[in-house]
Amino acid sequence: MPQIERHTGVLVMTSGITHTDGISYVSPSAAELLDGLATAVLLLDNGRRVHYLNSAAEGLLNVSANRAAGQLAEELLGMGAVLQGAVLAAAMGQTTTFREIEIQQGSASRGKEESIRVDCTVSPFPAGVDSSWVLAELVTIEPLAPAARASDWREHHAATHHIIQALAHEIKNPLGGLRGAAQLLNRQQSTADFQDYTDIIIREADRLTKLVDRMTGPRKLHAWELFNLHEALEHVRHLIEAEFKGKIEVQRDYDPSIPDATGHKEYLIQAILNVARNAAQAVDGRGEIQFRTRVRRQFTVGQRRYRHVLEASIRDAGPGIPLELQEKIFLPMITDRPDGTGLGLALAREMVNRQGGAIECTSRPGDTRFTFFLPVVSNS
Repeated sequence: MPQIERHTGVLVMTSGITHTDGISYVSPSAAELLDGLATAVLLLDNGRRVHYLNSAAEGLLNVSANRAAGQLAEELLGMGAVLQGAVLAAAMGQTTTFREIEIQQGSASRGKEESIRVDCTVSPFPAGVDSSWVLAELVTIEPLAPAARASDWREHHAATHHIIQALAHEIKNPLGGLRGAAQLLNRQQSTADFQDYTDIIIREADRLTKLVDRMTGPRKLHAWELFNLHEALEHVRHLIEAEFKGKIEVQRDYDPSIPDATGHKEYLIQAILNVARNAAQAVDGRGEIQFRTRVRRQFTVGQRRYRHVLEASIRDAGPGIPLELQEKIFLPMITDRPDGTGLGLALAREMVNRQGGAIECTSRPGDTRFTFFLPVVSNS
């Protein structure tokens, strides 16, 4: 297989394959170049077995290069006879392109596959007849980047947030005066019945003040820190299981290879807790919800592309969110529960966005998922 070497400042591709224990490896310099591509690239032998995935392919297919090595490509991609014919054509020096073909994302053997649509090009590598290698390139039809809508939402949310802050200021001022007057009456009147009424006024004023503070979100975020995402999820899991008195079981599907997150751990815990509490309520406070983590590579959040992005999803099997609410579920005062305030998800998104991340929601009856995308920011 070609390797890339540097000669007098020019990148030159030379022929050669490195074999170790029956597995072929790309030279480090070539691997770095391939990992920098947004296009998913797979290297197959003429027996259709996978020998290499770049980072974009790992993210797209939701599988590590080590796990994929040696697998039949048609089993990994779910393309069957279509891919077999393309590989045979590549052995004769022909390139085949499939438009908008459906492949699977994940491992069918583990029962976690999902379908995605891609353009797939299968070509001999290097180009020519009787090549021993096949290059498969996959380009997503609908990019996995969360929220191409994220930047639009931020603009909309910024305007909404300014309105909420102005309203909060107008509400808190009379609440403070009301509480002060109630305290004054409490000191001047000695009867127990009268004090009961003034105590109610004071408690309700305090409750409304806290509610307004929640609407405006945290005033100031502390310094960023490195933290383990799984520790944050486990903290939330213990809180949920305690709050619902053991009637909610949290199933965990964690990727042990994920790096540390960068951001504000306490605010992320609160954001995850808001979403997890909604998931538990969606199944009527009994049953199962799922926490899942993965790493996305060469992934875009908002308008910025990151080498690695952490993905944490919370799934429930409740009745789902009504279609008419799904586009605005993160806006303040939007809720499908009679007893809901409509603030939990709005605040969760606010806290995550302040850390450069994003939240997405997909919902249908029996399968509602809220997914957090958290960029890994390198200090180097």
